[in-house]
Amino acid sequence: MTSHEDDTNKSVDAQLAELQGEYIANLYERVAPVLVSWQAYIDGRYAPDLLKEVYRGVHAIAGTASILNVRPVDTLSQTAQAQIQGMLEASEVDASVVTQIDETLNEMLLVAKSGDVEAAPINLNG
Repeated sequence: MTSHEDDTNKSVDAQLAELQGEYIANLYERVAPVLVSWQAYIDGRYAPDLLKEVYRGVHAIAGTASILNVRPVDTLSQTAQAQIQGMLEASEVDASVVTQIDETLNEMLLVAKSGDVEAAPINLNG
């Protein structure tokens, strides 16, 4: 590897680390609106359109958290995404699943508030 390639890799690594840091720093602002949408879903007597809005928000968090190796937000958001997907596919609302989703989303919010978040370095070389 040449010196230029080393510099480029360090630059990319630094940029990725910066993206991770920014994502973590703004995590609460990403998660809080999802909880607002979730509460609207509950208050709206389980309107499917509101659940789809919650799903979109969780999906965005899950995708970015996964790409940026942000733990445990990636795991929690993927869990919530799967739970919500199951609700979207169900013929009726299951109160126990609503409780599970509520717990998962609130745990995401607590993690986002606490800042107890890790991001392993992203390795683009393998």
